[in-house]
Amino acid sequence: MNENDFQILGERPVRVLFTGGGSGGPTLPLLALAEEISQQRKVTHFLFLGSKNGPEREMVEQTEIPFVAIPSGKVRRYWSWHNFIDPFFVLGGGLMSLALLLIFRPQIVVSAGSFVSVPVAYAAWILRIPHVILQMDVLPGLANRIMAPVSKALVAYFEKTAKKFPSISFKKVIGPVVRQEISSANAKFANERFGLHPELPLILITGGGQGAAGLNRAVLPLLKHLLKNFQVVHLTGSGAAKCFVQETSVFSHQHYHPLEVVYEGMGDLIAKSEIVLTRAGMGILGELAVLQKDTVLIPLPGTHQEENALLIKENNAAEYVSQQVLSTEGVNWWDNFFEKRVPGEMGKKLHKLLPDGGTKDFVKLVFDLSGKV
Repeated sequence: MNENDFQILGERPVRVLFTGGGSGGPTLPLLALAEEISQQRKVTHFLFLGSKNGPEREMVEQTEIPFVAIPSGKVRRYWSWHNFIDPFFVLGGGLMSLALLLIFRPQIVVSAGSFVSVPVAYAAWILRIPHVILQMDVLPGLANRIMAPVSKALVAYFEKTAKKFPSISFKKVIGPVVRQEISSANAKFANERFGLHPELPLILITGGGQGAAGLNRAVLPLLKHLLKNFQVVHLTGSGAAKCFVQETSVFSHQHYHPLEVVYEGMGDLIAKSEIVLTRAGMGILGELAVLQKDTVLIPLPGTHQEENALLIKENNAAEYVSQQVLSTEGVNWWDNFFEKRVPGEMGKKLHKLLPDGGTKDFVKLVFDLSGKV
């Protein structure tokens, strides 16, 4: 069957353009959204617009979704000579976005932040294509605030966040948008894929795409202590694992598994974990909520992640420790935390705070706004 055949049967093709990135956190929910749309509709067409050197490019190119890099600038609130040339990048990105939108003809544009999304959102507004913002973090990012006046709808994880977008009339608060790999994760598969001991409890340490170096240094004094009772999988970030091998002998331990990044099997790895030490980006937190994992948050200092961590800590849905405390008092802090911890309690509260169903709710919104009910 071709597209016309499906139109005759009453199901028209779905065309969605995604944009965003800057890190893996915003990119994965967009890919999860595309995955769910594909499961609900037989004919789908996707296009992803991102930055040339951002991590989103490699992530998207591992799927079947076409990726196009567009010029993007950045609004800086400090002096930089880049401030003089960035407007030209933004203009170039806007013109390229207009051309790509006219060629691809999407029914809807969905973005998850980052400045590469800004020219795309305004191009969509000019062409009267509905634009939807996915705002996962507690504090709205500057790019999303700039896009708000030309956006049709907002999807957020928290009610207090949605209220910070008064110019957008249609707002929806949903649970995390996660890949099917997370929802169907199986701990047994992690044992096979990553060579883990089937009986020994696992601690997963991950710094995400940003801030991994600082987190790696912070947990370094704690690793040998953890390995007394746990096996550890440590996602160090690209290029970091080799440096770590040279710095400490702990990496010769049979139950220490340093990996730079994991593209396949992350859900199984989370499912296997008893405790996860992570940054406080909402992308990973959404996945941990679905799998109800006890979590220790070490937010990237001086960023929006601190607000994420505070809100989740206020709901007793995770533990919060600063990077500085972890690096200077890590062993004592861990012993106090572990003694008071009730296994599984934080994971259940995290799941209550960020409930299931977000992916399907978002897909329904996409269909509603694009006329594909």
